Amino acid sequence: MDAFTMIILACVAGEPKCTSARVADVRFTSIEACEARIDSITDTMTADFGKKPEFKGRAVTFDVSCMGRKDLLQTFGIADLDA
Repeated sequence: MDAFTMIILACVAGEPKCTSARVADVRFTSIEACEARIDSITDTMTADFGKKPEFKGRAVTFDVSCMGRKDLLQTFGIADLDA
């Protein structure tokens, strides 16, 4: 069975660069399982950003995608994972 990977792009208002993260969880065996974890993961990331004094009071936006192996390869233009 194909596993899914969550790709997260988190942007803090006023910051010139966004943060990206890849979350691969053995429980992500369906897109629904991956999507079910989005809120808990983004909540944790938001709390971590809130601990940084320079980020206090700033909005955080997230762009989250759950992708299988084929989608990851196509999205990022990877010809082969072994390469």
